Order: sequence, then structure tokens, then C-alpha cells
Amino acid sequence: MLRISNPWSVEMLRNSVFDSYQEISPREVESEQIILVEIDETSLKEMGQWPWPRNLVAELTEKILFHHPKVLGIDILFPEPDRTSPDLIAKQSQNLPKGIKDLLASLPSNDAMLATSMRDKPVVLGIAAGYGTQNKLPASSSNSIVMIGGDIRNSIPYYSQVLRNIPALEKAVQAQGVSNIAPDPDGLIRKVPMIYNISGSLVPAFETEILRIANSNIPTEVISPSSEIKEINIAGLQLKTDHLGNARIHFSDRPNKHTVSARSVLADEIPENYFNNKIVLLGVTAVGIADYTPSPLGQNLSGLALHAQALESIITDSLLTHSYISASIELGFFVLIGLVLIWISNRYTALELTVAFAILCWSIVLISWGSFKAQKLLIDPTLPLALTLTLFLIATSAGFINEQKQRRTDAREAALREREKEARIRKLQNELMHTIGKSSVQKLSSSIAHEMNQPMAAICNYTNTAKRLLDKKEISQDTLRSVLGKILAQADRGNDILKSIRESAETGKTSIRALDVNRIIQEEVELIKDVGEAQSVQIILDCDQNLPQAQANEIQLHQVLLNLIRNAVQAITHAETESKHEGEIEIRTVRNEDGMIQVSISDTGPGLSEVEKETLFKPFYTSKEQGMGLGLAISRSILEALGGSLWVEENKKGGAVFYFTLPPNEN
Repeated sequence: MLRISNPWSVEMLRNSVFDSYQEISPREVESEQIILVEIDETSLKEMGQWPWPRNLVAELTEKILFHHPKVLGIDILFPEPDRTSPDLIAKQSQNLPKGIKDLLASLPSNDAMLATSMRDKPVVLGIAAGYGTQNKLPASSSNSIVMIGGDIRNSIPYYSQVLRNIPALEKAVQAQGVSNIAPDPDGLIRKVPMIYNISGSLVPAFETEILRIANSNIPTEVISPSSEIKEINIAGLQLKTDHLGNARIHFSDRPNKHTVSARSVLADEIPENYFNNKIVLLGVTAVGIADYTPSPLGQNLSGLALHAQALESIITDSLLTHSYISASIELGFFVLIGLVLIWISNRYTALELTVAFAILCWSIVLISWGSFKAQKLLIDPTLPLALTLTLFLIATSAGFINEQKQRRTDAREAALREREKEARIRKLQNELMHTIGKSSVQKLSSSIAHEMNQPMAAICNYTNTAKRLLDKKEISQDTLRSVLGKILAQADRGNDILKSIRESAETGKTSIRALDVNRIIQEEVELIKDVGEAQSVQIILDCDQNLPQAQANEIQLHQVLLNLIRNAVQAITHAETESKHEGEIEIRTVRNEDGMIQVSISDTGPGLSEVEKETLFKPFYTSKEQGMGLGLAISRSILEALGGSLWVEENKKGGAVFYFTLPPNEN
């Protein structure tokens, strides 16, 4: 709506951008065809104050035309007769003698002399369009426009009257054109009308007539397929104007390059043929008399210089264009930017929207500048940028509002989830306490069963051995006494295990004392052999006799050694079943580099897979059909509680090697 209605504020903003383009890149191409003859301060000082007598203007005109210019455009209005003409002086001076009056009356008037200097010469006079109560129509010498197409008179600005030159001059000259240029509301001159509508008649501008007379003196064609101007054809020059018939000037930063003072022309100080085949503009430029108007480049230019800038822009094909093509591109920007930003805001984050906003803004500016630089086409970037900024602010504001709403919704949902979570936690805590109780009982039961399994198995084996010997009546009292002693020893061991478990459950502590590791290993090996579990296995002991005593619990250490030796025997027994070869177990004790007592139990069994190595020490993991999966887990827990460790490695001879360490007794 802003683009179509085009209010003054929008127009000024647009013009400011276009002015900045001209400041950055003023017109570089200049015409050598235009020369300005200025009635400047030097001329007034030499020839007298303005207005000059018209016989002096006639002399100046003759001297210029003597050099055969293409056309002489005089930007001076002569609406009243010259008061310094001899006949008017005779009428106004009542005290002059009659003879002098008659002599003055017989002399030609200054206006006639000026008309004579212009007659049948390529001269264009300026006239002024304006408003008034009297409809003063232009002279017939200014009717040189032919309309091709629709009637454009209602589409261009209307003026009610024109300030004409005196009839003698109008009849003498070949053409007249409107020379007054109206500035924009901000006081700058940016464009010149090429045609005017004065009381329903189309009147050419000063520049239009100068170009027409300079190029074959044929009528100017206004091409308008509808009721709006599309193109103005001036003797082969095709001008792209706006729909009002205005040509937009591309200003040079070097105005008045080809100028000469009127004093120099009158004094015949110019070179011969200086004006030959040139477009010469004559006008007043003296400060205080001439009107100076600022240009977009910040220069104060006289009316004569403005006409020269306009003519140079036309001749060098440097006019700036802001037409329906520009408006269509700008509206296309509107649609494209709107769709892109809406699409991005609905699919991407605020950061990506900001990046897209920056890219779109720079793209608009670069396209606008590129069209100006390359094609002299003015594309307004201000409204597309304003639309981009507006849509960006709307999108970000909407996103912020939606985000705040979403945050409040999320906060409510989070609070609800938190309450539900607390309720679930309380429920789980109750269930967990119940499960922990059951699990503790199960673990305690499993631990007791596992610990008591070994002494009970030993008691059973010893009892069965004694029973077999008694049945055969081959047992002596010493042998029976030895077997019964071993049975009692295992019963005491079982009792000690129960006592240790009870103390640990009640106090959380285990009794620790100095122990001979080699002795305990020897006892466990004998137990294994006595119960017949290692009949087909060779057990080799390699014990360091200088080994210090270890800090440990005797029952727990027996348990660890029995678990590891029995596992080795079972691994070898399983391997013998498959390979039929006798196995070997080597038990070795040393003091390692860290000062710890290290025990290694190696076997020649099948070894361990990578999966078994990772899960071997986890509770309830077992590879045996009747196993409980607690032996190694309990053994590692015992050793770590004593300050040692338990691990397994591959045996170079085949099988596995279990290592464990214990801290030595330093007392």
C-alpha cells in the first residue's frame, strides 16, 4: 500500500537512497558538445548592471551565432519591451527637444535589434509555466509535439498559464520551451519535465526544443500506447521518462566544465569557431541575480548549469530510469521476501532466521546498487528493506511470544511430571526396600550355602572313606583316628565360617591377623587330594620360603584358595574329558615389585574367551551346570576388602592363570 500510494515521506526516503548512489558514482561520461556562455559577475562589472539593454544582448547573440553553433538556447525571459529602447526613451522624456525626440523615435528599438539577430537562426528562447487567473496560451512557435497513441494531457501536471516573450521575439525565433524547473519538496532538483500541459496544450521543455532544433528540426513524438507516456522521441533520441514525462538527471561531479564569460565573447577573446557545431546555452549566472539550487551531489547549480546537466545526461544516454519496470521489480521483491521469511520462520530457528534476514537485506542492497551502476535503472531498496525488517520483527516477536507460551506450558507439564515422578519414586522406594530385603536374604543364604558347601563336602568325603575302610575291615586305629581328626577339622572349619559370617553381619568387621600363605596353600592342596578331586591332575608347588606373612582372615583366605584351586581342577578335568591328556596345576608364591604377596594358580585347561574374561567376576555368572556363580565374585570381594586384588590372564602353556595379591604383615 505504501508503494502504490507513494506518500511524500516514502518518496523522500527513496530519493535520499538514489542521491547517495549518485554521490558514490556520479556520471563519468561527459559531452563535448555543450558550452555555457555565462553573464557572470565579471560581465556585469565590465558591461553594467542587469538587465542589459537588449541591443547589447543582440550584439552578444550575433557574436555567438557568428561561430555557427548547432543551436543557441537563451535561458532569459523577455516578457516586457526594453525600457532603454530609443523610441521608449523619447516617449518617457518630455523635456527633450522635439528634434531629438524625432531622431530617437526614428531609430530601431532594442527589441527589434534583438529580434533581427535571432531571425532565421537556430535560436531557442525560454518561457515560464505557472498558475494564474488569466489563461495565457503559449505561442504557436512552441507547438511542436505530436502524440502517437493515447491522449496524455490528463496524465501530466497541468499549468494554467505561461509567461511569454514579447511578440516580436516570438515571431523571430524558431522555437520556445519552458525553462523553469520546479525542485522536489526537499528543495533539490533531480529531474526535468520534457513536456508540459498548459491550458490543455502540450508545450515542450527548453531541453526538448534545444535537442529538436539541434537535430533536424522535426516534431517531437510522444509515444503513449495508453494514456501514459512510454517514450519521447526527439529527432531520433529515444528518451525513457517516467509516466509524467520527467527525465531524471544523472549529475556529474564536474559541472560547468565548458564555460565562457559573456564579457570574453563581447570582447572577441574566444578562439575562432569556438562554438562551431556546438550546443550553446546563454544565461545569467551572477550571484544575487541568478537562482541557485542544490543538486543531489551537494552542489549549488545555476539554472543554466542544471539545463546543461540535463542535456548532457540525454546526449550521453545517461538518464536514470525509475519506471514501471522498477516498480514491478520492487513488488516482486515484496512477494519473494515475504514468502522466504514466512517459510524460514515456520521451519527454522531464530538464528537461522536472523542469518536469512541479513542475507536478504544485503541481496536487496546489492541488486539495487548493481542495477544503478550497470543499467542506470533505479530500484528502490528502502521499502523492500522496510518490509524485510517488519517481517523479521513480526516473526521474531511471534517466535518470542510462542516461546514464552511454550515455556509456560512446558513449566506446567514439567511440574506435573515432577509430581508424577515423586509419586513414582515413593512407590519405587517402597518396592525397592521390599526387594532389597528379599535380595539381602537371598544373597546371605547363597553366601552361607556357598561357604558351607566346601567343608560339608569334605566331611562327607572323609566319612565315606572311613565307612568303606570299615566295611573292608582294613582300617587301623591310627588311620581311623587320622580320618576322624580331619572330619573334626572340617567341622571346626564350618563352625568358624558360620561364626565369621555372624560376626560380619552383626559388627560389619572381620578379624585380621598374620598368616603363613604357604601353609594355607599346602593345607588346601592336601584337602583337594584327600577328597579325591585331583586324582588325574598334577599339582606343582613353587613357594617362596622367604615369603613374609600376610594380613588376612584365615577362613576367608582358605575359601579363596579352595575356590581358585577347585576351579583349576575342574577346568583341567573338563579338558581331559575332551583331549584325554593329563593336566597340570602350578601354584606359585612371590613378593612382587610393589612389595605385595602375589599368588598365581595356572592351569592347562581350555582357557577363557573374551566374553568370559569380562563377565567372569560378576555375581551369579557360571559356566558349570551345577555352579552358583558366586565363588569368584566372593573371592574378589574378600581380597579387595583385605587390600589386595584378583585378576586373570592367559597361560602361555594353554589355559588360564589367576593372580591375587595380599598386603604383607609389617609388624
